[in-house]
Amino acid sequence: MTKNLATLIGFSAILQWSAIVGLLKRISSNIGPDYAVTFMYSFSAVILLIVFRIPNLRAMPKAYLIFATLLFVIYELCFSYAIALAQTPQQAIEISLVNYLWPSMTIAALILFKELKFNLFVLLGLAVSLSGIVIIQTGNGSFSWSTVFQNIMVNPVSYLLAFVGAALWALYCVITKKYSQGHNPIALFFVVITIVLWLKMYFLHGLPTLPPIQTDTMAYMFALSLVTALGYAAWNIGIIKGNITFLVTLSYFSPLISSVFSMLILQTSLAAAFWHGAILVTLGSFICWISTNWDQFKNKFKRA
Repeated sequence: MTKNLATLIGFSAILQWSAIVGLLKRISSNIGPDYAVTFMYSFSAVILLIVFRIPNLRAMPKAYLIFATLLFVIYELCFSYAIALAQTPQQAIEISLVNYLWPSMTIAALILFKELKFNLFVLLGLAVSLSGIVIIQTGNGSFSWSTVFQNIMVNPVSYLLAFVGAALWALYCVITKKYSQGHNPIALFFVVITIVLWLKMYFLHGLPTLPPIQTDTMAYMFALSLVTALGYAAWNIGIIKGNITFLVTLSYFSPLISSVFSMLILQTSLAAAFWHGAILVTLGSFICWISTNWDQFKNKFKRA
């Protein structure tokens, strides 16, 4: 597989992920967050086992396998429950945008692992992204820290889970690129998280009684499981064999794409302040990328 093809496959993950927020929130509204998240990963695990099967674990670096599995499982729990526990469709979209701080955090992690050179403009990019989150939280009103705090405190668990998840996913991407040695154990990750979720369901609720599931909910569940499984499989291929820096750049537009998909699926409208904030999150991430690749741009301009 060529590097360009792997990068293109990785980009397809961004488009598939854009539908996850709206689909997951719609399903969790019908059958509850616990069942929605558990079924999503269960069906996704089956799809991945059919497509990829369990990889040869003996051939993988043991430290990477253990650490990456923990990062992936904890991230998925954070992200899924952050969305599933959202109290309204608009809040689910806002929380998803907090999670999309991960591109900027990935740039920071690449610098921390000395994969990219540090630049002061990275701090500017992070500040711009965070300002976008602040604008979204204040809505159309005037800015005040008390307003930001009040909006977050309406559902602090979801916002905190989304932020922690963003940091964990950034670390997972860099760790996988740097230490996976080309292996893609995504099917194993989904099997592990499925087991964790069913054990959690059992110990908290005993033997689960399945809720009545309507036909349209099952259709949404199938679509959600498909884009989740194939999206993560495609992303792992992209960051392992493709150009991770370019993929992170493309992912800067994920907040806008995801918001549009979520708005259509959840049939909700978003205020102008939300779009201003979403643009700032995207712009901040783009500044981070430009600042870490400035030398390459200067060389291209000189050649031109």
